[in-house]
Amino acid sequence: MSLYITVNTLCAVIMIILMFMVKRGVMHESDQKTFFNLCLNSLLLFSFDILWVVLDGTSFSHGPLINKIVNAAYFAQSGVVCYCWSRYSLFLSGNRLKLWKFYRVLFLLPMIVVAFMAIASIWTGWFFTVDATNHYQRGEYLILHVSLIFAYLLYSFFVAVFAIKRKRELVNKNKLYAISALGFLPFFAEIVQIEYPGLSVFCVGATLGLVVVFLEIQREMISLDPLTRLNNRNQASIYLSSRFKQEIPGKMLYQFAMDLDKFKGINDTYGHMEGDNALMIVSMVLKLVCGPRGHFISRYGGDEFVVFANLPDDDAANELCAAIEEKLEKRSIGLPYALKMSIGYARLRKGETEESLGRRADESLYEIKKRKKVDRV
Repeated sequence: MSLYITVNTLCAVIMIILMFMVKRGVMHESDQKTFFNLCLNSLLLFSFDILWVVLDGTSFSHGPLINKIVNAAYFAQSGVVCYCWSRYSLFLSGNRLKLWKFYRVLFLLPMIVVAFMAIASIWTGWFFTVDATNHYQRGEYLILHVSLIFAYLLYSFFVAVFAIKRKRELVNKNKLYAISALGFLPFFAEIVQIEYPGLSVFCVGATLGLVVVFLEIQREMISLDPLTRLNNRNQASIYLSSRFKQEIPGKMLYQFAMDLDKFKGINDTYGHMEGDNALMIVSMVLKLVCGPRGHFISRYGGDEFVVFANLPDDDAANELCAAIEEKLEKRSIGLPYALKMSIGYARLRKGETEESLGRRADESLYEIKKRKKVDRV
């Protein structure tokens, strides 16, 4: 059992390190609390598991009773961890539980049942029993415990899988793949541990799942613009390089260059906070229009945005420009200023370089802006 304790201890140490890093602010504030709580609850679960191994089979005063209490705490905590797991998967994938009390209670129900039956098992032996020699034995209703926590883990996995099918943007899919690992790895590990109870596998699966998600969140932080949560310029370069190596039948690569009209005036008149709000509105519009179509969206800096789209012809490109302008006009209703964008684009030519494509898109944008100035005069 020394290996069992060593593995659990190592996983507990990793949880402590992750919690320490979260507290140092290496994650977005919105992620910090939920991730920290999940790590903390996992740490408690591993601690109960270690304590069980230390106590099981040892002889001391009130040993069987204390062993039962530790086992009850472990089984109850496993329900809490898997509940937190599912909630965190929902949070990361952009879903939220419905606000109706019925749905919240329904989601809590497996955890409540597990906690009740775990505590009751001290007297009933539903999930476990402890014999006179202070050895743990599986209870007759252990399969119910397994089924309830599996429901949470499978839910976490399928939330991500179905979201992957809906999402077309690669940047979102990478995060969803990590979320699927958050559900699948503990699920698979629990199956192995049921078959081989002497192996400390669940804590390894849970730890790996959290590490995968933590690393993906770190990758996202260095690849996304902190204000708009769009891809940054570096990610755009990576995407463009990979896209140049692909050919999509019937479609051509278009680069759209765009910026906000009179953005400096918004900053000067209404302040930089309102300027940031204007940029957030633009990013929301681009996500609404371009996201469902699978286009790649990036903020280059300031009020400059770039979109890469695979389109059949210039008519489709013009339609996309019109859709962005129309949606932006609707979103700016009620603002003390008009939100309008200048959008230029260029279609990739055979044998053209990335730099040439970007330069022609910029030239198209400048031509649009020049035309607007002439029209105002």
